[in-house]
Amino acid sequence: MTRRNFLKYSFFSTLSVSPLFADSNKLKIILPPKKLKYYHLKGKQKGGRVLIIGGIHGNEIGAYKAADLLVDNDLKKGELLIIPRSNFTSILANVRGYNGDMNRKFDYISKKDPDYYYVESLKEIILNYRPDVVISMHDGFGFASKYKRAWGQSVVIDEFRYKNFDLYTPAKFVLDNANKYLKYKLALINTKTFSGKIHPEQKKALTGWCLEHGIKAFCIEASKQLPSIKEKVYTHLTMLREFFKLYNIEFDGGNDRLVNNFDLALGDKPKLILDVNGKKITLKNRDVLKVKKGSIIKVVDIDGKRGDFIVPVGVNLNWSSFHFRNLTFNIKRDYKKIFSIDIRSV
Repeated sequence: MTRRNFLKYSFFSTLSVSPLFADSNKLKIILPPKKLKYYHLKGKQKGGRVLIIGGIHGNEIGAYKAADLLVDNDLKKGELLIIPRSNFTSILANVRGYNGDMNRKFDYISKKDPDYYYVESLKEIILNYRPDVVISMHDGFGFASKYKRAWGQSVVIDEFRYKNFDLYTPAKFVLDNANKYLKYKLALINTKTFSGKIHPEQKKALTGWCLEHGIKAFCIEASKQLPSIKEKVYTHLTMLREFFKLYNIEFDGGNDRLVNNFDLALGDKPKLILDVNGKKITLKNRDVLKVKKGSIIKVVDIDGKRGDFIVPVGVNLNWSSFHFRNLTFNIKRDYKKIFSIDIRSV
Protein backbone atom coordinates (compact mmCIF):
# COMPACT_ATOMS: atom_id res chain seq x y z
CA MET A 1 0.00 0.00 0.00
CA THR A 2 1.28 3.46 -0.87
CA ARG A 3 0.40 7.07 -0.14
CA ARG A 4 1.05 9.61 -2.92
CA ASN A 5 4.73 10.33 -3.31
CA PHE A 6 5.33 10.65 0.44
CA LEU A 7 6.29 7.03 1.03
CA LYS A 8 9.93 6.47 1.70
CA TYR A 9 11.69 3.89 -0.46
CA SER A 10 15.23 3.90 0.88
CA PHE A 11 17.70 1.12 0.21
CA PHE A 12 21.08 -0.04 1.40
CA SER A 13 21.89 -0.51 -2.28
CA THR A 14 19.85 -0.96 -5.42
CA LEU A 15 20.45 -4.71 -5.42
CA SER A 16 20.57 -5.53 -1.72
CA VAL A 17 16.88 -5.26 -0.81
CA SER A 18 13.77 -6.33 -2.70
CA PRO A 19 10.28 -7.02 -1.37
CA LEU A 20 9.12 -8.49 -4.66
CA PHE A 21 11.50 -11.02 -6.16
CA ALA A 22 12.87 -14.20 -4.63
CA ASP A 23 16.58 -14.80 -5.04
CA SER A 24 18.39 -17.96 -3.93
CA ASN A 25 21.43 -15.83 -3.12
CA LYS A 26 19.50 -13.61 -0.75
CA LEU A 27 17.77 -13.99 2.60
CA LYS A 28 14.08 -13.43 3.21
CA ILE A 29 12.76 -12.00 6.47
CA ILE A 30 9.14 -12.00 7.62
CA LEU A 31 8.32 -9.37 10.24
CA PRO A 32 5.39 -9.47 12.67
CA PRO A 33 2.37 -7.25 11.93
CA LYS A 34 2.11 -3.87 13.66
CA LYS A 35 -1.33 -4.39 15.12
CA LEU A 36 -3.42 -1.59 16.55
CA LYS A 37 -3.60 -2.58 20.20
CA TYR A 38 -6.13 -1.29 22.69
CA TYR A 39 -6.67 -1.96 26.38
CA HIS A 40 -10.02 -1.96 28.16
CA LEU A 41 -10.08 -1.14 31.88
CA LYS A 42 -13.36 -1.55 33.71
CA GLY A 43 -14.00 -0.67 37.34
CA LYS A 44 -16.39 -2.44 39.69
CA GLN A 45 -18.33 0.77 40.21
CA LYS A 46 -20.25 2.58 37.52
CA GLY A 47 -18.81 5.76 36.10
CA GLY A 48 -18.07 7.42 32.79
CA ARG A 49 -16.68 5.85 29.63
CA VAL A 50 -13.56 7.55 28.27
CA LEU A 51 -11.49 6.68 25.19
CA ILE A 52 -7.86 7.84 25.24
CA ILE A 53 -5.80 7.91 22.05
CA GLY A 54 -2.06 8.58 21.93
CA GLY A 55 0.59 8.32 19.26
CA ILE A 56 -1.24 9.69 16.23
CA HIS A 57 1.95 11.69 15.71
CA GLY A 58 4.95 9.43 16.21
CA ASN A 59 7.42 11.98 17.55
CA GLU A 60 5.16 13.16 20.37
CA ILE A 61 6.66 10.94 23.03
CA GLY A 62 5.04 12.45 26.12
CA ALA A 63 1.57 11.80 24.72
CA TYR A 64 1.86 8.09 23.99
CA LYS A 65 4.03 7.36 27.03
CA ALA A 66 1.44 8.96 29.32
CA ALA A 67 -1.37 6.97 27.71
CA ASP A 68 0.64 3.78 28.02
CA LEU A 69 1.27 4.32 31.75
CA LEU A 70 -2.46 4.04 32.44
CA VAL A 71 -2.68 0.49 31.11
CA ASP A 72 -1.01 -1.26 34.08
CA ASN A 73 -3.34 0.20 36.70
CA ASP A 74 -6.57 -1.22 38.09
CA LEU A 75 -9.68 0.86 37.70
CA LYS A 76 -12.07 1.32 40.60
CA LYS A 77 -14.80 3.33 38.90
CA GLY A 78 -15.87 3.82 35.28
CA GLU A 79 -14.39 2.51 32.03
CA LEU A 80 -11.31 3.41 30.02
CA LEU A 81 -10.44 2.29 26.53
CA ILE A 82 -6.78 3.16 25.91
CA ILE A 83 -5.00 3.15 22.54
CA PRO A 84 -1.46 4.35 23.33
CA ARG A 85 0.18 3.72 19.93
CA SER A 86 -2.31 4.54 17.22
CA ASN A 87 0.45 5.19 14.65
CA PHE A 88 3.11 2.66 15.60
CA THR A 89 5.12 2.91 12.38
CA SER A 90 5.68 6.64 12.95
CA ILE A 91 6.54 6.01 16.61
CA LEU A 92 9.26 3.53 15.63
CA ALA A 93 10.61 6.03 13.08
CA ASN A 94 10.22 8.85 15.66
CA VAL A 95 8.66 11.16 13.07
CA ARG A 96 5.37 13.04 12.97
CA GLY A 97 3.96 10.96 10.12
CA TYR A 98 5.92 8.30 8.29
CA ASN A 99 3.20 8.10 5.64
CA GLY A 100 2.00 11.69 5.90
CA ASP A 101 0.02 13.33 8.70
CA MET A 102 -2.38 10.66 9.97
CA ASN A 103 -4.39 13.35 11.76
CA ARG A 104 -5.49 14.72 8.40
CA LYS A 105 -6.96 11.44 7.13
CA PHE A 106 -10.11 10.93 9.19
CA ASP A 107 -12.47 12.53 6.66
CA TYR A 108 -11.12 10.41 3.80
CA ILE A 109 -8.32 7.90 3.34
CA SER A 110 -7.46 5.80 0.30
CA LYS A 111 -7.42 2.03 0.67
CA LYS A 112 -3.92 2.18 -0.82
CA ASP A 113 -2.65 4.35 2.04
CA PRO A 114 -0.40 2.44 4.50
CA ASP A 115 -2.28 4.20 7.33
CA TYR A 116 -5.65 2.90 6.09
CA TYR A 117 -5.80 -0.03 8.53
CA TYR A 118 -5.04 2.20 11.53
CA VAL A 119 -7.38 5.07 10.66
CA GLU A 120 -10.31 2.81 9.78
CA SER A 121 -9.70 0.67 12.87
CA LEU A 122 -9.76 3.77 15.07
CA LYS A 123 -13.04 4.89 13.50
CA GLU A 124 -14.58 1.46 14.00
CA ILE A 125 -13.48 1.29 17.63
CA ILE A 126 -14.86 4.77 18.37
CA LEU A 127 -18.20 4.12 16.70
CA ASN A 128 -18.63 0.71 18.32
CA TYR A 129 -17.56 1.81 21.80
CA ARG A 130 -19.34 5.18 21.68
CA PRO A 131 -17.60 6.69 24.72
CA ASP A 132 -18.77 9.71 26.65
CA VAL A 133 -15.66 11.49 25.43
CA VAL A 134 -12.56 10.94 23.27
CA ILE A 135 -9.28 12.50 24.42
CA SER A 136 -6.63 12.82 21.70
CA MET A 137 -3.16 13.29 23.21
CA HIS A 138 -0.34 15.25 21.57
CA ASP A 139 2.90 17.15 22.19
CA GLY A 140 2.74 20.51 20.43
CA PHE A 141 5.30 23.16 19.59
CA GLY A 142 6.01 26.04 21.98
CA PHE A 143 3.81 27.45 24.72
CA ALA A 144 0.30 28.54 23.79
CA SER A 145 0.02 30.87 26.79
CA LYS A 146 2.87 32.99 25.37
CA TYR A 147 2.57 32.71 21.58
CA LYS A 148 -0.61 32.76 19.50
CA ARG A 149 0.66 30.25 16.95
CA ALA A 150 1.95 27.76 19.51
CA TRP A 151 0.03 24.59 20.39
CA GLY A 152 2.07 23.25 23.28
CA GLN A 153 0.64 23.33 26.83
CA SER A 154 -2.97 23.63 25.79
CA VAL A 155 -6.44 22.17 25.85
CA VAL A 156 -7.80 22.34 22.30
CA ILE A 157 -11.47 22.50 21.35
CA ASP A 158 -13.02 22.70 17.88
CA GLU A 159 -15.75 25.14 18.96
CA PHE A 160 -17.04 26.64 22.20
CA ARG A 161 -20.21 24.72 21.43
CA TYR A 162 -20.86 22.18 18.69
CA LYS A 163 -24.52 21.22 18.23
CA ASN A 164 -25.55 19.84 21.65
CA PHE A 165 -22.01 19.65 23.00
CA ASP A 166 -20.69 22.30 25.37
CA LEU A 167 -16.95 22.04 24.81
CA TYR A 168 -15.86 25.25 26.54
CA THR A 169 -17.04 24.50 30.09
CA PRO A 170 -15.23 21.17 30.57
CA ALA A 171 -12.13 22.48 28.79
CA LYS A 172 -12.02 25.52 31.07
CA PHE A 173 -12.45 23.27 34.11
CA VAL A 174 -9.48 21.13 33.08
CA LEU A 175 -7.38 24.18 32.23
CA ASP A 176 -8.02 26.04 35.49
CA ASN A 177 -7.54 23.06 37.77
CA ALA A 178 -4.53 21.53 36.00
CA ASN A 179 -2.72 24.90 36.03
CA LYS A 180 -2.66 24.78 39.84
CA TYR A 181 -0.08 21.99 39.56
CA LEU A 182 1.90 23.01 36.46
CA LYS A 183 4.94 25.26 36.28
CA TYR A 184 4.38 25.77 32.54
CA LYS A 185 0.81 26.99 32.31
CA LEU A 186 -1.86 25.75 29.93
CA ALA A 187 -3.93 27.87 27.57
CA LEU A 188 -7.23 27.23 25.83
CA ILE A 189 -7.20 27.02 22.02
CA ASN A 190 -10.45 27.20 20.06
CA THR A 191 -9.74 26.28 16.44
CA LYS A 192 -13.28 27.26 15.30
CA THR A 193 -13.13 24.24 13.04
CA PHE A 194 -16.70 24.53 11.79
CA SER A 195 -17.38 28.25 12.10
CA GLY A 196 -14.08 29.91 11.17
CA LYS A 197 -11.64 30.02 8.27
CA ILE A 198 -8.28 29.71 10.03
CA HIS A 199 -8.22 25.96 10.71
CA PRO A 200 -10.43 24.20 8.13
CA GLU A 201 -7.92 21.30 8.14
CA GLN A 202 -9.19 20.35 11.60
CA LYS A 203 -12.30 18.90 9.95
CA LYS A 204 -9.97 16.16 8.75
CA ALA A 205 -8.59 15.55 12.25
CA LEU A 206 -9.71 12.97 14.79
CA THR A 207 -11.61 15.37 17.08
CA GLY A 208 -13.43 17.05 14.21
CA TRP A 209 -14.46 13.65 12.82
CA CYS A 210 -15.67 12.55 16.26
CA LEU A 211 -17.85 15.62 16.70
CA GLU A 212 -19.40 15.17 13.28
CA HIS A 213 -20.27 11.61 14.29
CA GLY A 214 -21.95 12.61 17.54
CA ILE A 215 -19.08 11.94 19.96
CA LYS A 216 -17.61 14.63 22.21
CA ALA A 217 -13.84 15.02 21.78
CA PHE A 218 -10.96 17.12 23.09
CA CYS A 219 -7.28 17.41 22.29
CA ILE A 220 -4.65 17.92 24.99
CA GLU A 221 -1.12 19.09 24.22
CA ALA A 222 2.02 19.14 26.32
CA SER A 223 4.88 21.22 24.95
CA LYS A 224 7.70 19.67 22.95
CA GLN A 225 9.92 22.32 24.54
CA LEU A 226 9.46 21.07 28.10
CA PRO A 227 12.84 20.12 29.59
CA SER A 228 12.22 16.35 29.78
CA ILE A 229 9.92 13.52 28.73
CA LYS A 230 9.01 13.15 32.39
CA GLU A 231 7.63 16.70 32.49
CA LYS A 232 5.63 16.08 29.30
CA VAL A 233 4.15 12.92 30.79
CA TYR A 234 3.40 14.75 34.04
CA THR A 235 1.58 17.49 32.10
CA HIS A 236 -0.58 14.93 30.30
CA LEU A 237 -1.41 12.98 33.44
CA THR A 238 -2.30 16.21 35.25
CA MET A 239 -4.76 17.15 32.50
CA LEU A 240 -6.18 13.63 32.39
CA ARG A 241 -6.76 13.70 36.15
CA GLU A 242 -9.09 16.67 35.70
CA PHE A 243 -10.95 14.97 32.85
CA PHE A 244 -11.34 11.91 35.09
CA LYS A 245 -13.03 14.08 37.71
CA LEU A 246 -15.53 15.27 35.12
CA TYR A 247 -16.29 11.81 33.81
CA ASN A 248 -16.28 9.91 37.10
CA ILE A 249 -13.16 7.80 36.46
CA GLU A 250 -11.19 6.60 39.49
CA PHE A 251 -8.20 4.27 39.79
CA ASP A 252 -7.46 2.04 42.74
CA GLY A 253 -5.41 4.04 45.23
CA GLY A 254 -6.67 7.33 43.80
CA ASN A 255 -5.86 9.31 40.66
CA ASP A 256 -3.26 11.44 42.43
CA ARG A 257 -1.06 8.36 42.73
CA LEU A 258 -0.89 8.07 38.93
CA VAL A 259 0.23 11.66 38.50
CA ASN A 260 2.84 11.73 41.24
CA ASN A 261 4.36 8.23 41.16
CA PHE A 262 5.00 7.10 37.62
CA ASP A 263 8.12 5.31 36.39
CA LEU A 264 9.66 5.77 32.93
CA ALA A 265 12.58 3.37 33.45
CA LEU A 266 13.31 1.17 30.43
CA GLY A 267 13.55 -2.05 32.43
CA ASP A 268 14.80 -5.34 30.99
CA LYS A 269 15.99 -5.70 27.42
CA PRO A 270 13.62 -7.47 25.04
CA LYS A 271 14.50 -10.86 23.57
CA LEU A 272 14.28 -11.33 19.83
CA ILE A 273 13.11 -14.83 18.91
CA LEU A 274 13.72 -15.89 15.31
CA ASP A 275 12.88 -18.94 13.28
CA VAL A 276 15.66 -19.59 10.77
CA ASN A 277 14.71 -22.43 8.45
CA GLY A 278 12.74 -24.09 11.25
CA LYS A 279 15.36 -23.56 13.97
CA LYS A 280 14.62 -21.20 16.88
CA ILE A 281 17.26 -18.61 17.77
CA THR A 282 17.04 -16.12 20.67
CA LEU A 283 19.03 -12.88 20.64
CA LYS A 284 19.09 -10.28 23.40
CA ASN A 285 22.28 -8.32 22.80
CA ARG A 286 24.28 -6.78 19.96
CA ASP A 287 25.25 -9.62 17.69
CA VAL A 288 26.09 -10.71 14.14
CA LEU A 289 23.92 -13.52 12.80
CA LYS A 290 25.36 -15.37 9.81
CA VAL A 291 22.79 -17.27 7.78
CA LYS A 292 23.09 -19.47 4.69
CA LYS A 293 22.03 -17.94 1.39
CA GLY A 294 18.40 -18.62 0.52
CA SER A 295 17.34 -18.90 4.15
CA ILE A 296 13.94 -17.73 5.39
CA ILE A 297 13.96 -15.84 8.67
CA LYS A 298 10.72 -15.32 10.55
CA VAL A 299 10.43 -13.07 13.60
CA VAL A 300 8.49 -15.31 15.98
CA ASP A 301 8.31 -12.97 18.96
CA ILE A 302 9.81 -9.94 20.65
CA ASP A 303 9.66 -10.89 24.29
CA GLY A 304 9.65 -7.57 26.12
CA LYS A 305 7.40 -4.62 26.87
CA ARG A 306 4.68 -2.86 24.95
CA GLY A 307 6.26 -0.85 22.17
CA ASP A 308 9.12 -3.29 21.52
CA PHE A 309 9.68 -4.04 17.84
CA ILE A 310 12.30 -4.91 15.23
CA VAL A 311 13.13 -2.15 12.76
CA PRO A 312 15.18 -2.77 9.59
CA VAL A 313 17.64 0.05 8.96
CA GLY A 314 17.33 1.75 5.57
CA VAL A 315 14.24 -0.20 4.52
CA ASN A 316 10.66 0.97 4.06
CA LEU A 317 8.97 0.40 7.43
CA ASN A 318 5.67 -0.47 5.74
CA TRP A 319 7.14 -3.69 4.35
CA SER A 320 6.22 -6.84 6.24
CA SER A 321 8.68 -9.04 4.32
CA PHE A 322 11.52 -8.53 1.88
CA HIS A 323 14.74 -10.04 0.50
CA PHE A 324 18.24 -8.84 1.36
CA ARG A 325 21.87 -9.92 1.64
CA ASN A 326 23.35 -8.00 4.56
CA LEU A 327 21.31 -5.75 6.81
CA THR A 328 21.22 -4.15 10.26
CA PHE A 329 18.10 -4.44 12.40
CA ASN A 330 17.44 -2.23 15.44
CA ILE A 331 15.46 -3.62 18.34
CA LYS A 332 13.56 -0.59 19.61
CA ARG A 333 11.34 0.27 22.52
CA ASP A 334 9.17 2.82 20.79
CA TYR A 335 11.56 5.56 19.66
CA LYS A 336 14.63 4.29 21.57
CA LYS A 337 17.09 1.75 20.20
CA ILE A 338 17.88 -0.96 22.76
CA PHE A 339 20.33 -3.00 20.69
CA SER A 340 21.07 -3.99 17.08
CA ILE A 341 21.80 -7.15 15.17
CA ASP A 342 23.47 -7.62 11.80
CA ILE A 343 22.13 -10.43 9.65
CA ARG A 344 24.50 -11.56 6.91
CA SER A 345 24.20 -14.14 4.17
CA VAL A 346 27.13 -16.58 3.88
